[in-house]
Amino acid sequence: MFNFFINRMKINNNNNNIYFSSLRCPVKPFKIKTQKGCLYCSEIDYKKDYDNDFYKSIGEFYLDIFANTSSHPFWEKCRKPNIDKHTYRNYVNSEIDEYKKRFKDDDSTVLLVKDSRGKIVGGIYARVLDINYVLKDDKTLYIDSLAITPEYQKQNIGKVLLGKILKASKDRFSEVFLVAYKEAENFYKKFKFTKMNKDDPNQVFAISELARERIDYPDYAVFMQRDLGKKSSDKWYDRIKHLK
Repeated sequence: MFNFFINRMKINNNNNNIYFSSLRCPVKPFKIKTQKGCLYCSEIDYKKDYDNDFYKSIGEFYLDIFANTSSHPFWEKCRKPNIDKHTYRNYVNSEIDEYKKRFKDDDSTVLLVKDSRGKIVGGIYARVLDINYVLKDDKTLYIDSLAITPEYQKQNIGKVLLGKILKASKDRFSEVFLVAYKEAENFYKKFKFTKMNKDDPNQVFAISELARERIDYPDYAVFMQRDLGKKSSDKWYDRIKHLK
């Protein structure tokens, strides 16, 4: 038990502050210099019992950016200034429930980027692949969300965040999977992600199961993957077949 808490607790030698990090894929706090000033990035405190407002702020942050990124008709209802308040509120509330459950998992990593006033301007959330009872694999990292506010885009912040996550996770996972809006496809290609191939018989089952979960596929979203660190004799889409 003592070793568990030692592994979970890290010391930031720069300011002697104690912070808590992902048990299996920790990322130390760091700064990002931009044209608009210095940004501060760190993991959330997974041991802390945050109130609903905390989770709501993260849910609204991602929703506001995604609504202005993808051209899928659903997002029009959540796009400012003509928001469908009922749809917007229901979506955020569903995310709050999801975050409360997922953020406590030892394999979850939640990095938030804040400006000097403490406002969230960027974030990435990664966890073990566990979308439903079939689409789950403990060797695969799932990039759930990555977003940067418009005023800080094109300053390599997304590149830094994704790079940090991949580096921290390479000893834990063998592969990485994510769903990208088509507008972001080229960004992920720079990190050696490739689109899943519907013409590959080995991938067909996984793609069909994923399509059940994503109403925006294939018109607005793409399924992407890449190898990470640990060697594996098979692929994640092969391993999930026994759950069929």
